[in-house]
Amino acid sequence: MGKRGGKVSDEDYVVNKRNGKSNGKGRRGRRDELETSDLEDDVSSFVSSLSYQNHLERDSIGDGSTGESGIEDSDALDQMFDVSLEAAALKNTVVRVKNLKIIQEMLTSKIMGDILYKRKLEVVDVITKSLKNGKPSERSNTAHIAVLFAIQIGQDEDSFEELYGELKPLLLAAIQDASADKAHRARIIYRLATLCFLCSDDMEDRKELMVLLREKITQSTDCDVLMNSAAALSLLLTISTPTERRNTIRLLMNPIRELLKHSNVDVRIEVGELIAHVFELGRDYDEHFDNEVADLDGIVGDLEVLASDSARYRAKRDRKQQRASFREILAFVNGEGGMHETVKVSTQETLSLDSWSERVQYTAIKETLGSATSLHLQQNIFVREIFGLGAPPLRLEKITKAEKHEMKKLNAACHKARQKNMAKQRDKRMVV
Repeated sequence: MGKRGGKVSDEDYVVNKRNGKSNGKGRRGRRDELETSDLEDDVSSFVSSLSYQNHLERDSIGDGSTGESGIEDSDALDQMFDVSLEAAALKNTVVRVKNLKIIQEMLTSKIMGDILYKRKLEVVDVITKSLKNGKPSERSNTAHIAVLFAIQIGQDEDSFEELYGELKPLLLAAIQDASADKAHRARIIYRLATLCFLCSDDMEDRKELMVLLREKITQSTDCDVLMNSAAALSLLLTISTPTERRNTIRLLMNPIRELLKHSNVDVRIEVGELIAHVFELGRDYDEHFDNEVADLDGIVGDLEVLASDSARYRAKRDRKQQRASFREILAFVNGEGGMHETVKVSTQETLSLDSWSERVQYTAIKETLGSATSLHLQQNIFVREIFGLGAPPLRLEKITKAEKHEMKKLNAACHKARQKNMAKQRDKRMVV
């Protein structure tokens, strides 16, 4: 049965474009639709190519090599990015959002500094228009693209201040938009803080953003807003001056302590990690910081309760996660343990995180790059500079298929031997 008169959905609109229907428009409208449809077909073909290339590249990240089949062909990558960038500037929402996601995937899974350098103005223009005119979900994705763009052009420091200055008002407006979903606004809060961490050295920029974050932490009741605001504040504290840290700690210690009683386990853990980070920063600028903390015994008592919480009304997984996190936090606050974590970058290189500040910064980069974090730690000079890894190491020769096959056979044989040995041990234990 055909649809009656009314507004045409986005899906029907795209289908009608492909079929050459005009939807009541004139000759010019039909021509625009056909051009849009052609662009969409081009993008679809490039998406399938990009997905295949990403599959090859993920297989080769572990050994420090790059995949074949055109991944190193910068002309093909140029063409893919040009088509997606052009389509992301169209008025049709469906096509625009689809291509923004493609751009996001490309910026995540490829090292594209040289390609982006030639298209800085076009990329910033697309980001700006999407932040101004897009729906809340589109703004959230676009804010993510803005952070990825900053990571990709990291070596071009002259563009940083300009980029942050142009995008900050738009991101702040998106955060304050009361009609938008709180989850989308919360994600934009963290993206804005990450962008400030990457791009801005201006104390006034940090001060303005910290005032906003303190307001969200003390006044908001939404879990997503609280978690992202606490994480964003912790990130900004890593690049703040001692005076900024002292003032922020003084104003926020009581409000964040109250959030330890929040009903959401993720909020409690995020706030607990913020408290541990605050103690680390406080001890950095004042060795007698613990003596200046009001009601230190009460704070330690709250952490001890959470570190040993066995309340049955909480989910078992939540209790386990909470106890593990707060044991580490409590040990650090009591001065009985330090923060240390090792991240595997490649088969030849590791990254040591020896402080809460380094861990917070790594979390921000990982939150942005996702599964491609290792790739950028290996090859992105700007990301490597953040963590003091130095210049990218020389790439090793790619492991051949025959060598991979031999390694799999050896691993399979070892696994079989272990299984047999474990079975024998179980049989011995069963003998009475």
